[in-house]
Amino acid sequence: MSTPSPPPIVTADEVTRAYATARGTVTAVHEVSLTVTPRQILGISGPSGSGKSTLLRLLAGIERPDTGTIHFAGQPAWTGRSRTARYPRPGYVMPIFQAPSASLNPRWPIWRSITEPLTAPGRDRQHPAQLRATAADWLDRARLGHVDPTIRPGDLSGGQCQRIAILRALVAQPALVIADEPTARQDVITAAAISELLTHAAAHGTGLVVVSHDTAWLDTFAHHTHRMTP
Repeated sequence: MSTPSPPPIVTADEVTRAYATARGTVTAVHEVSLTVTPRQILGISGPSGSGKSTLLRLLAGIERPDTGTIHFAGQPAWTGRSRTARYPRPGYVMPIFQAPSASLNPRWPIWRSITEPLTAPGRDRQHPAQLRATAADWLDRARLGHVDPTIRPGDLSGGQCQRIAILRALVAQPALVIADEPTARQDVITAAAISELLTHAAAHGTGLVVVSHDTAWLDTFAHHTHRMTP
């Protein structure tokens, strides 16, 4: 007897999201349907203002669609009048934002930023020494083994901060990673290291949804690309 396939990590069914502005209602995402499965890398492309970032927030459960449905592992992400999405487990979806430096607490040593998801409610409590060792291991994976885990984000380059933000997302072993322009404004070497980190995560079961203006990079990095139009 064959083993049934697991449900998709996330499914969007004709989701629409609009915003009220001084000039009237603006529809950012209109009836988009897509599915992300384990090990899949889905690229999202399109011009500025086409709703790419809004679609990411919908897929991450950060925003609720006005119409349509989002399912995580086959279960509704939103029920009733809830303003908070329901995830199958802590760390199920992890975002990587466009401005990594702004997303890292400037007062925290980077080991604490990397391991922050491991201290979330619902997870087993770990001693700080364990967390520092975990952070050091992940820094090695990102070719940052030479970086002192006790330094602050202000002592890092922009490319290093981006890799720290990615490590923070991956350390939770998420089912889904949502990344907004992860290689933007990075040099070739840093972009290659970021691509390697994300590809490795996908190879081990994580689904990825990646927004990028770099269509040439998406063509080689993603398995499929969904193009947004204004």
